[in-house]
Amino acid sequence: MDPNRLPNAIVAGAPKCGTSSLYFWLSAHPDVCASPVKETFFFADEVNRFNRDANILEHDLAVYARYFQKCSQAPVRLEATAPYIYYDKALAHIPALSSQPKVLFVLREPSARLYSQYRFERFRTKRIQEDWATYSAREDLRLHGDYHHYLHGWLQALGPERIHVSTFEALVQNPREGLQDMARFLGLDPQFYDRYDFVQHNETVAIKSKGLHRAGLALQRYVPHRIQEALLPLYLKLNAGKMPRKDAGDAAITAALKAHYQPSVAALQSAFPDLDLRPWA
Repeated sequence: MDPNRLPNAIVAGAPKCGTSSLYFWLSAHPDVCASPVKETFFFADEVNRFNRDANILEHDLAVYARYFQKCSQAPVRLEATAPYIYYDKALAHIPALSSQPKVLFVLREPSARLYSQYRFERFRTKRIQEDWATYSAREDLRLHGDYHHYLHGWLQALGPERIHVSTFEALVQNPREGLQDMARFLGLDPQFYDRYDFVQHNETVAIKSKGLHRAGLALQRYVPHRIQEALLPLYLKLNAGKMPRKDAGDAAITAALKAHYQPSVAALQSAFPDLDLRPWA
């Protein structure tokens, strides 16, 4: 397939690490053309409500290319699906794409990332009712914080020249510096971000109407990014509320989980020696 019909930049994780904001910040660059929907889930390991009409299990790459049909002349063609970091299908197919995409990962201190995901699922999507102790004890969820376990395969498949790893903490501290570094990695002019207004997206807030939220997600792919930026404050005013206070006992559970991840963090630091993981200590 013509490589210009496929993305050459993919944000592949991790969830609850600021990938929604990163998608919008990168797509704002004049030399970037992004898929109209942030998370295509095309290379997911299963068919879900997000990829029912376009997925690697049932469709060929021509279907995937429809997301980028307006992007053939753009220097950078972008998509961002945060769970790709965990998917076997993504690891098998993305490095082999004819467009030779560069892949970006944003990581967050793993116990904080899992706690953010817990509160997101408990109070925003309301998919779960369990407490933090029960949720954090699930081995499948704990494994998602072992970033080295997953990135080892990506590094082998892509090589160091096609992988960029940064941290959520660094992006929060200095988004301008982080985006300029990513721009250079993608061959973009980093000066665009000298005066860019970094608006945060997908902050975990309590949703008042789940139906309205799902309708918004369904309509999102049809709304240009600049209009989404303008409408976001209004939407949050209409359908977002304050998150419940954190339970006083949650901190001790999180601290124990943080200690659990220390060997994995050490392995990650060894694999990516230039990555500043001091805020995770």
